[in-house]
Amino acid sequence: MAENRGDPASRSVSIAVAVLECFLTTEELGASEVARRIGVAKSTAHRALVALAQGGLLDRVPSGRYRLGLRLYDYGQLAIDRLLLRELALPILAQLRDQVGETVQLGIPAGHEVLYVDRLEGNHGLRFHSDSYRRVAAHSSSSGKAIAAFNPAVHEAIVRCGLTRYTPHTVVHPARFEAQLELLRRQGFVLSTEETEVGLSSVAAPVFVPGADNGPDRVAVAAISVAGPTQRIAPRLNHMAPRVKEAADLLTAHLQRRRETSGMSATRGEVTYLHQVADGPRSSRFTRPAGEASTPSARG
Repeated sequence: MAENRGDPASRSVSIAVAVLECFLTTEELGASEVARRIGVAKSTAHRALVALAQGGLLDRVPSGRYRLGLRLYDYGQLAIDRLLLRELALPILAQLRDQVGETVQLGIPAGHEVLYVDRLEGNHGLRFHSDSYRRVAAHSSSSGKAIAAFNPAVHEAIVRCGLTRYTPHTVVHPARFEAQLELLRRQGFVLSTEETEVGLSSVAAPVFVPGADNGPDRVAVAAISVAGPTQRIAPRLNHMAPRVKEAADLLTAHLQRRRETSGMSATRGEVTYLHQVADGPRSSRFTRPAGEASTPSARG
């Protein structure tokens, strides 16, 4: 690697990638060895190693050398789990979209927020001014509530961040928020009425995986929701809610069957992820399978 090529930002990223690739064949390395392998000054290699260690991508051992960090394992498992979740969810989302005619979404927890990793546009379409709607506050969205009711880490993250008001309808009183979650636990779905944006409402249901060590307690790892204008969602709640819950239950069953047929090791990251979402990665890029049109984000 030539150290003087490209702009500074790109060069730094390229060096970091090259440093990480050194550890694919050698368990532990020091700055001198890394510098020699990638063709940079020792000081440059040292800075890269320190920065990667600070980010958890490398671990510094007592000898002063470095080895791959556990954060890389977390990222790898997250990538696998999210791809699996979307793969299993897509036909279920398509069926739900056809049943209700509205925009349907698959959301996953990202700390105190919900990140929508897939969305299928309904018959009416749902247009927004900004793609920032891909990530919304969990406490004001039906998807976030659906996950928080059955995921202690997400619930804790929401409480720690606080209940911010976005519209006159946002639930910001802790007691009312907890009452919503309790009702959700009893009926299996939750409605969010104009809590994130006036005029928009949604209904969601949680998607589960078994708790750690296959214990009896289920943990919500995602949520399926239907979102649209309040004037269309509210009158049809009795029609939509059961179908949203059926879709979420079906995805839960698919995840369980995949775990049983693949063995625990194949989806071990799902359980790891559930207990780390409060402090997990804050960003995600995703691509849509061929044949499905992308839709600007709906909050819900």
